[in-house]
Amino acid sequence: MPKGNGASALPGHDVLRSFLESDSTPLGPTDILRALGLPPHLKAALRTTLHDMALAGDLARLPAGRLKAISGLPETAYAKVTRLRPDGHAYAQLVEDPNASLLLVATLPDGSLLLPDDVVVARLRPRTSLRARREGRPLRLVSAAPRRIPASIAPSERTEPTGFPPTLSLIPCDRRLDLTLTAPASSDDTLETGTVVLAEVQPSSPGTAPLAHICAHLGAADAPGMAAQLSILTHPMPTAFSAVAEEQACLAAAEPVVLTNPTNPNRTNTPPRKDLRHLPLITIDDVTAQDFDDAIWAERTQDGFHLVIAIADVAHYVPEGSPLDLEARERGNSVYLPGHTLPMLPPSLSAGACSLKPNEDRFCVFVELTLSSDGRILSGTLGRGILRSAARLTYQTVQTALDASLPLNESDLGSLPADQADALKALPADLLPTLQAAAIALQTSATTREGDTGTETEPVVTFDDAGNPTAFTPRQRLPAHDLVASFMIVANRFAAEELHRRRAPGVYRTHPAPTNTEPSGRLMARYSASPGQHYGLGLDYYSHFTSPIRRYADLVTHRALLATGVPAIGSPPPQPESEHASRPALHALAEHLHFTERRAASATQACLNRLAAVFLRSFTGQTLQATVTGTTRSGIALTLTKTGTPSFLFRSALPDDSGMYDDSHHARTRMPSEAMLRAGTVLSVVLTTTNPAQGTVGLAIAPNAR
Repeated sequence: MPKGNGASALPGHDVLRSFLESDSTPLGPTDILRALGLPPHLKAALRTTLHDMALAGDLARLPAGRLKAISGLPETAYAKVTRLRPDGHAYAQLVEDPNASLLLVATLPDGSLLLPDDVVVARLRPRTSLRARREGRPLRLVSAAPRRIPASIAPSERTEPTGFPPTLSLIPCDRRLDLTLTAPASSDDTLETGTVVLAEVQPSSPGTAPLAHICAHLGAADAPGMAAQLSILTHPMPTAFSAVAEEQACLAAAEPVVLTNPTNPNRTNTPPRKDLRHLPLITIDDVTAQDFDDAIWAERTQDGFHLVIAIADVAHYVPEGSPLDLEARERGNSVYLPGHTLPMLPPSLSAGACSLKPNEDRFCVFVELTLSSDGRILSGTLGRGILRSAARLTYQTVQTALDASLPLNESDLGSLPADQADALKALPADLLPTLQAAAIALQTSATTREGDTGTETEPVVTFDDAGNPTAFTPRQRLPAHDLVASFMIVANRFAAEELHRRRAPGVYRTHPAPTNTEPSGRLMARYSASPGQHYGLGLDYYSHFTSPIRRYADLVTHRALLATGVPAIGSPPPQPESEHASRPALHALAEHLHFTERRAASATQACLNRLAAVFLRSFTGQTLQATVTGTTRSGIALTLTKTGTPSFLFRSALPDDSGMYDDSHHARTRMPSEAMLRAGTVLSVVLTTTNPAQGTVGLAIAPNAR
C-alpha cells in the first residue's frame, strides 16, 4: 500500500502549534507522531513541516527545550522594534525577554520600513559571542504601528535634476526614527521649513531612501497645542470614545444615588450599602483636579485612630466586559499631558457621576481601619457605601491650615481662595489635626524606600491665554501630599492583603529588591498577576485600589474584592475563575497595564520636552545651568534647571582637552574632569539650538563651565 504524501497526512500548522505550545515536556519527532496518533514513516515530512513553521514564526513562542533531536531548525523569535538607525536597520527587543536587544538588518520582505512598536517574527543569526548584540532578519509583521507619522519639513539641501518631480525631505518627530524620509512635493506646495505634516510611510526598494506620502498639514511645530498633539501621535493612544461607550456612560451617570432604588432594584446591593453621609469625609487634590477618586476621615480612639478611606465605586457604573469597560481597559489609565487630558472614562463619569464632588451623594467602596497609636492596623473591613463629601480641599489649603494656629483666624482664612476658606469653616476644627496625627503614625510604622510612592516629579507648566508656555516651576511637595499618600498607601496595602487572604484572582503591584549589581533606582514597580514583594514600600503585598477613575488596575482590584464579599443583586454568582480572572488572562492584563503606564509616562515627558523647546527658544545663545544625571560613552545626561526637563551634551560638543588642534591654551574652555562629572554636578551650558518638533535642544559647554 503506498505511503502517500507525508505532508498532506500531517495536521495543519495551527494544530501542530497548539499541541506544541500546550506543554513544556521535551519531544522528538517520534514522540510528536506518537502523541498525534500518526505513523513513524512521516518523520521526514514532520521535520520539513517544522522547518516551514519555524520560518513562518509559528515556533517562536514554544517553551525552551520543547523540541529535541531536531537539528537544523531556524531559530526564530518575536521581537518589538524600539528604534531605527539612519541606514534603516532597526533595534528591537525580544518580546519574551525585554532585556535582550536585537539588531534587525533588513526591511520586511515586501520592502516596508520597520517602525518603532512594530512586532515581527525575526530569524536570528547564530551568536558570534556572548557580549555581541544578536542580529536577525524580519520575516513577518505580527502587529503594525501606525504608518502615518508626524514629521517636519527639513531645509532643502539639493536641487532636483531637470525633468524630475520636486521632493521634500521630512524629519520624523519621533526621535526613535533616526532617518530622513523623502516625499513628493506638488508644484503648488508652499510648505515652510519646520512645518509639521502627517506622512504615510511607503514601501521602498532596498538601498533607496525611505519614501512617504504627505497626508495632511498639521501646522507650525511651536503652535499652541502642537506639543500635546505630537506626543499623542508618537505614542498612539485612543483619543475619543465610541458612541456606544458614551451612551452607556451617560445612562449610568443618570441613575439616582440612593440606598434603595425602587425604579431599578437590581442596581442596589446585598448587603445594603452603608450610609456614610454623616461623616465629614473630605477630598484633597491638586488645584486643577477634576476627578476626585478618594475621600478620607479620621477620629481619635482610646488606643489610636479610626479611619475611613472611601473610593469612587466605578465598578457600579462600568460592567465587566461591556463596551465601556473594554475601552477603559484599552486605555489602561488616564493620561495627563500639560494642558490636555485623555481620561480613561468618559467625562460624564470621570468628572461627573464617579467624582466625589462636595455636597453630592456618591456611591463608594470604603476601607474602615482601626489603628494603634503607632500606626499598626488592628482591624479592618471593606464595604460599599454612600457618602457626601464635606469639602473639596487642595494640598495648598490643607498645608496652610496645618501650618497656622487652630482654629484659623480671619487673617489665615483671608489668604485662601473664598471657596477654600468657606470649606474649612464648615469642617470640624479637629479633623485636619487628627488626619495629620494619623498620617504621622502611619509614616512612623512605614519602611518606605526609594520606590513607587506615587510622587510626581515633573515640572508644572504655566500657559498664557493663547496656550503658549510661559514658565516651568518645580512641582511643590508639601507635607499635605505625604498626609494623603499615607492614607492611600495603607488602603492599597489593606486591599492587597485582602486579595491574598481571600485568594481572589487580581492584579498586584510589585517592586523587586535590587541585586548587588543593580541599583534600586533602575528597577520599576510593575503590575503582576501573582503576589510579590514591594521593596520600595517595604511591604509583602501591595495593589492599586484608590484611583479607579484614572487607573484600570484599581477597578480590577475592586471587582476582585467585591466578588468575594459584597456581590450585587441581579449579577451572576461569583465564579471560582471567570474568563477575565483566569491566570493567563490576568498575566496578559498585567503586561498590558504595564505597557499603558509606561506609554503614558513617556508621552507626558515627550510633551514636556517639546514645550520646553518652545519656551527656551528665546534663550538661544545664552548660558543656562544644568545638573548632571549620568554619563554614557556618547556624552553627558543633564537636567536643565530652567525647565526641569532632561537634555544631553554630546561628547563632540565637549572641548578638546588634548590641545592637539588648539594653540591658544589660555582661551580654551575649562572642562571638569571625568571624575567630576558625577550625578549632581552643576554645569554651565550654552543653548545652541531648539527643536520643538522633536522636543530636543542643542547644548555646548560654556566657558568656565563650573
